Amino acid sequence: MNNLVRETHSLTLALAMELLHVALKEAESERVQISIVLVGPAGEVIHLAHMDGAPFLSREVALNKALTAASFKASTSSWKTRLAACSDAVRQGLPLQPNIALFGGGEPLFYKGQLIGAVGISGASERIDECCAKAVVARLTDLTGQA
Repeated sequence: MNNLVRETHSLTLALAMELLHVALKEAESERVQISIVLVGPAGEVIHLAHMDGAPFLSREVALNKALTAASFKASTSSWKTRLAACSDAVRQGLPLQPNIALFGGGEPLFYKGQLIGAVGISGASERIDECCAKAVVARLTDLTGQA
């Protein structure tokens, strides 16, 4: 029976709220308005925020970044390099799929080597979105003692 069922861990709402505040503070320090989405390992939304003045479409982009990071267990900023190693069909077809974002601002979140969720940030430049997402990862590491 053990090989028929697997046990998974997920972000709690309390942890998601803590991590969301880290992203908000990072955005405030950069003087930008962003949308932040934290999802569980299966892509379920745990917590989200949309800062006053953030582009309204950034909500959907942030969600797609979080979904992409969780689904592929990889930073969305890694896709430029990853796609370079793929066939033309994949390079052209993957970006056209729904709910995929292949640029910086999405980071998977791990605990003890297991995916527990992901964060997606959108609304500023790609560099700042990525910086805010990496601040979330750094805080998770601080809180859990896990890299």
